[in-house]
Formats: sequence, C-alpha cells, structure tokens
Amino acid sequence: MITDVKKAAELLKSNDDFLILSHANPDGDTLGCAYGLCGMLQKMGKRAKVMCADEIAPRMEFLRDTVIQQNFEEKTIVSVDVADRKLLGDLDAVYGGRIFLAIDHHESRQEFAKYTLVDSEAAAACELIFQIAEEMNAQLDGEIASCLYTGLATDTGCFKYSNTTSRTHIIAAKLMAYEFDVSGINYKLFDMKSKGRLELEQAIMQGMEFFCDDRVAVVWLTTELMERFNGRVDSEDFNGLASLPRQVEGVIIGATVKQKGPATFKISVRTAEPINAGSVCALFGGGGHARAAGCTIEGSIEFVKAKLLPVFEKALKANE
Repeated sequence: MITDVKKAAELLKSNDDFLILSHANPDGDTLGCAYGLCGMLQKMGKRAKVMCADEIAPRMEFLRDTVIQQNFEEKTIVSVDVADRKLLGDLDAVYGGRIFLAIDHHESRQEFAKYTLVDSEAAAACELIFQIAEEMNAQLDGEIASCLYTGLATDTGCFKYSNTTSRTHIIAAKLMAYEFDVSGINYKLFDMKSKGRLELEQAIMQGMEFFCDDRVAVVWLTTELMERFNGRVDSEDFNGLASLPRQVEGVIIGATVKQKGPATFKISVRTAEPINAGSVCALFGGGGHARAAGCTIEGSIEFVKAKLLPVFEKALKANE
C-alpha cells in the first residue's frame, strides 16, 4: 500500500522493536537513512537496530556511532533506500517477505512491503527520513544530522548532480544547524583516496573505450584487473568508480562494467540529460534513477559489449 509522510510517521510512532534494513553493498544514502532513523527512534524511547548483508566501508564507520547497540526480537521491519527486495542480499531470504514499511526514492522499483513511502523526486531517501522526523517532531542531534547529511551528499555527488533540488539544499541547511563536522565528512566521502586507489583509477582510465563519436565511454573492471591490484587496495576501493567515464568532456553515457563472476557483469550507467539511465538499464532487467542506474548481464565480455553498445547508440539517436 502506498502511503505518505504523515502516515509513515504515524506507523513509526505506533510501533516498536524495529529492525531497519539497508541494501547490500551499502552506500551513504541507505546507511544514512538506517542509522539516522534508528537514532531517532531510540531517542523516542523505542528499541531499534540496523542490519546490512555486507560490511560497511571504513570511511562510513562513523555512522554506527549514532546508535546504541540493542538486542531484542524484531517485530517491525523497515527497509530504507531499497528498490527491490533482492537488493537486500542474503537478508532477503529471512526478511524480504516481512517488510512492514519501505522508504525509498527510486523511480523504477518493485512493491514488496505492506506500506510503501516513495518519492522519486527526492534526491536521496534521507530527504524522506528528514520529512518524517519533522512530521514526528523528532529530537535530532549532531550525530543523527550527520547521518542524514551523508545520504544527501552521497546521492547528489556532494550536491553536484542534476537530481539536487532547492529542497535538498534547504534540508542540508537545516541539518547543518546541528553543528557536526561537515567538512570532515565531505573529505572522507569525496576526497580521501589511498595511493592504491589512485593507481587503480589510472589503470581503469587507461583502458577506457570510446564509442558513438566519443559520446559513450566504457571502462572495464575485470577479474584480471582486480587480481592485479589485490593486496594493493582495500575491497572498498573497487567501489565508487561509476562516475569516472562521465568525467570526460563530451561523454553523454558512461558505463562501468564490473565482473562479478566468470560470466556475470554488473553495469553501472551514468548519463547526462536527456538520456534516462533507468530506462536504459530496465531493458536488461535493472533500473534506478534518470541519471544513475544499474543492471546485470550474463555472458562474456564480448557478449556484454554487443548487448550494451546498440542500446546506447539507439538512446543517443532517439534524443538527437
């Protein structure tokens, strides 16, 4: 059932013993939502805890400090920034069919919860958590505010992406009034890189391929390349590479193809207007947002390339 912010706030106020689930391979928005909401609920005197199928990147470990670790039997399960229950990873089998409330902002998504709060116009799911906080008159502090700010910043590329709105900036300004270390968080999220990560980016950029009169750029993160850097970088350094192809001037469609198995490739697509990345990835069973989306294709590298390039070319021609 689709609900609104007011109803979502009522559901949270009238229930207890919350388990808040983030999606696997967690980013700043899903973690910011989870720990921010958990902290809010705990401040209201409720029991709440967070669970994720995968490890949290070291640069975002500070989000854990927002909450008190509690042990109890969960009764109310909430998912945040999860567009499809399969994105819960290993937690799907246990909790995917028991989601009470889903809070999300993806344009393309699957319905799987009893109640769903979704706003595809929101730059980040953390915008919705903040609106719920205001509706509930929740007591915020610097730690909770830093969680929600992290979600806003990561999903907008530090407020650079086209999904950033005046509402995003207004919410960020309200959060910054709680006086947390904004510059320190931005440094951790966007500027801090290991020497190995910079060398990895150099290798990836050297292997970048261009198509369609240089309007399409594709980089390949193959098993061979990852093995070459094994021991030189942390596992976290293999994430957050999707924006690299679009950094090249003139590129409209950028794709980062990461090998997940012998014949399994995860494709992250980033686009400039008017190309809709979500629509492109939906053709392969994926989805996401207008400017950022993803999908998975089974097959060889040659097969993946043969599938992707005609779709990219068609999307460009349709919008000329």
